[in-house]
Amino acid sequence: MVLRELSSGKRPLSPTTKHRWKLRTAKLARAPLFGWLMGLAVRLTVPRQRVGVALVALNEANEVFMLRHVFHPYFEWGLPGGWLKKNEAPEAGVLRELKEETGLTAVLGSAVSVSHSLHPPHIGIAYAGQVQMEQIQLSHEIIEACWFPLDSLPAPISPHTKQAIHAAVQVRLGEQFAP
Repeated sequence: MVLRELSSGKRPLSPTTKHRWKLRTAKLARAPLFGWLMGLAVRLTVPRQRVGVALVALNEANEVFMLRHVFHPYFEWGLPGGWLKKNEAPEAGVLRELKEETGLTAVLGSAVSVSHSLHPPHIGIAYAGQVQMEQIQLSHEIIEACWFPLDSLPAPISPHTKQAIHAAVQVRLGEQFAP
């Protein structure tokens, strides 16, 4: 009804008593203390979710760049990546993690995979990219780095890693929308 009134050039109807509380609440929400309280309520009631990022780097020989991690007891080999810092953009986080773990930089492509894991609870985002091979400097978290042919990946690898590599290969082949 309000839309019809607005489109005809007439003034919108004043809110009924039934809906005036919405206007009062909206006005109250602009008050600094109320905004702070709303932020606190969100922080206390909305579950937090960790976000991890990974880089799927494929070279011209169809090999994927993987790292052997010190602190991954079940899946030693994985993609370069890690946890996002507070308020960090995923793209910045994956480049930071690559630099921290290997000393390398990359040209980042698009996100190719998003997954959810319960152990530990987190959302994982994988990006395709090309590693700029320079002097590699492994961090204390990394045992070794290696390029693996797609048909002989190390075992075992995590489901997220497997999904991310598969998605990056599909994107490279132009099949990202294939069922």
